[in-house]
Amino acid sequence: MSATALQATEKLVEHIEPVGTFRDTDPRAESPETLRARLAEEGYLFVRGLMNLDGLLELRCQILELCREHGWLAPGAPLMDGVYSGIPFPAHNTEYMALYRKLQKLDLFNDFARSREIMDFFATLLQGEILCHPRTIARVSFPRNYGFTTQPHQDFFYIRGAAETYTAWIPVGDCPRELGGLALLEGSHKHGFLPHEKAIGAGGNGVRTGKMGLRWLASDFRAGDAIVFHSHTIHGALENHTPDRLRLSLDYRYQLAKDDVDPSSLKPHGG
Repeated sequence: MSATALQATEKLVEHIEPVGTFRDTDPRAESPETLRARLAEEGYLFVRGLMNLDGLLELRCQILELCREHGWLAPGAPLMDGVYSGIPFPAHNTEYMALYRKLQKLDLFNDFARSREIMDFFATLLQGEILCHPRTIARVSFPRNYGFTTQPHQDFFYIRGAAETYTAWIPVGDCPRELGGLALLEGSHKHGFLPHEKAIGAGGNGVRTGKMGLRWLASDFRAGDAIVFHSHTIHGALENHTPDRLRLSLDYRYQLAKDDVDPSSLKPHGG
């Protein structure tokens, strides 16, 4: 998007430049007390190999099958490579949502949020019975579609309910930084819930971070990795700089079942 076009939007635009990498977490080797202390201090946990790889790759296959049906994949390219066909970017409220509503109905997409590995992880981490929000979210990020890159924000803006709610962001396949993975502002949860304003990109709202003096972090993800973060932790998407690859990702939210939950988190995402 040109500078003129960005100015015309009159919306928040921040270009995220990571200066550090995520600290790896291994719940098999580190105690729950250590993980809770790290989460409280840094606002996130980056867990290698948390998710079941067979289920994740089957879900990738199912999502890419939908993309192929809608003409988003290059004919003749291997399905699992997710090679973009190069057609004009689908309009969000029409073509994109037509596919997204089908994605929302995939049993595996919804069941994967409650897979044993992640439910056990949160039960141990939060020390209680876990509620997985039925409002499951997926993203399909198009190459070089910079005007739709998710801006820095806090999930509490959308979740409400209990602040002690946590997002698990999971790439559906390998996700090197150039594919447009997630970046996170280290320790930003300690600033509490901040004012948001209209922004470009998915979600349409964002937080200004330029004067906070905190480090943006990002890392290459491998299939099966997940990053877990507090609802006040500021995060955003890196731009997809690949020439022709789709980035697929999941956002699942978890909290203690005894805590407050906003009714919106119990409804399907995107209507």
